[in-house]
Amino acid sequence: MTAVSTTEALRSALRQASFAALILALPAVGIGWLVADLSGVWGAVLGVAIAAGFLLVTLVATLATANASPVAMAAAVLGSWGGKMVVLFVVLFLIRDQDFYSRGVLFAVLVVTVVGILAVQTRALLRAKTLYVDPNPSSAAKATEGDEMDVTGVSPMGDRSA
Repeated sequence: MTAVSTTEALRSALRQASFAALILALPAVGIGWLVADLSGVWGAVLGVAIAAGFLLVTLVATLATANASPVAMAAAVLGSWGGKMVVLFVVLFLIRDQDFYSRGVLFAVLVVTVVGILAVQTRALLRAKTLYVDPNPSSAAKATEGDEMDVTGVSPMGDRSA
């Protein structure tokens, strides 16, 4: 198998996780109907939507910044997490007193969907043949003895620099 780029691995994980969410939604809606009629269907739909939305947004943010600096990627992932939390709290606040959905079905489907999507994402990323290092670094200059930077604040002689 040939090595793939990180972007290709993330795209594959996003594709597989999206497919898993759709596949999990079908039996969830059916079981929700059997357990609690129409309110069970709504609980299942909400559970899959919340779980899939919450998890897939992180993959999209990571994919969008895959070629950016680590700081930009971290900012995007942290920003997406903050946005997801706000949206999650707003959605939960809006539906808390509603009776059109089954809370038990919502909870069960949410847990199963989160576990299922995380398992698919993990499997996809672990099976991707990505390189840990770039075998042909084009922009990295070769380090020489004079190129070392002092990042510790300690001089080569062991003294603290002021």
